[in-house]
Amino acid sequence: MARGAGGLLDGGFVFKLGRLFKTPYGGEGVDFIDQLNYQFTGGLMVIFIAIISFRQYVGKPIQCWVPQEFTKSWEEYAENLCWVSNTYFLLPNEEIPTDQVDYEKVKFIGYYQWVAIVLAGQAMMSWVPHLLWRVGSRRLPLLLKSAREAAIPDRELRLKAVSCLVATLEEQAESQSRFRRIKSILTRCLCGVTPNARLTMLFLFVRALFVANSVGQIYLMKRFTGFNSTVFGLRLLQDLSAGVEWERTGHFPRVTYCTIKVRKMGQTKPASSETVTSIRI
Repeated sequence: MARGAGGLLDGGFVFKLGRLFKTPYGGEGVDFIDQLNYQFTGGLMVIFIAIISFRQYVGKPIQCWVPQEFTKSWEEYAENLCWVSNTYFLLPNEEIPTDQVDYEKVKFIGYYQWVAIVLAGQAMMSWVPHLLWRVGSRRLPLLLKSAREAAIPDRELRLKAVSCLVATLEEQAESQSRFRRIKSILTRCLCGVTPNARLTMLFLFVRALFVANSVGQIYLMKRFTGFNSTVFGLRLLQDLSAGVEWERTGHFPRVTYCTIKVRKMGQTKPASSETVTSIRI
């Protein structure tokens, strides 16, 4: 297990992660904003997924301060049960609930277990617009390269570049004609649209997807974390700058509580324990 952890964090792995941010996977026709949306954002999420997954599935995601009478097996059982179920947060002046009515009023924390999965979904969402652009404009890099070469001073090289550009356009036209023969609703609706207009429409559609993806992920994180405002990031920064810690706000708490039912002498009694989430630390 230790060798596996060393292999995960060795120099070669870090070097490969660094190449993830330096390689322009978009190629021609992709600017820095595009790379910021899918490559840098997706790359950071992949790094966070690797770190969080390592702590969850290789390390110990949660530790509980259980009652003294608990044996080692009881402690492990309590930690596993508290991890798969939701823990809850209490303010310093609040008491541990003793009945079901009070238990239903507490603030439950149920997002730590799903962080890696949600981040994986967000990383995939950030790549979808770029993949659509790459599939729909797969001939664009060659067209841009040929158009640049057609402007060079040398007459012979310019003629070759123009010939290559014409051949590429003819190949694209033939490909478009083959697609027109496909009996689908989308093809019939776009059969009268020129290739340039289609490329422009695709460009605008992909840009709209990038914006929708950014806005949608903000709302996703709002619902996932349980915040009441879409500007929760600014609120967190304001709390941190003002010195307001998680003990008072309950935002991403490090210490939570868990109540399990223990059967003793034929009776079921609740047993509460204080838990520490190692992912948060």
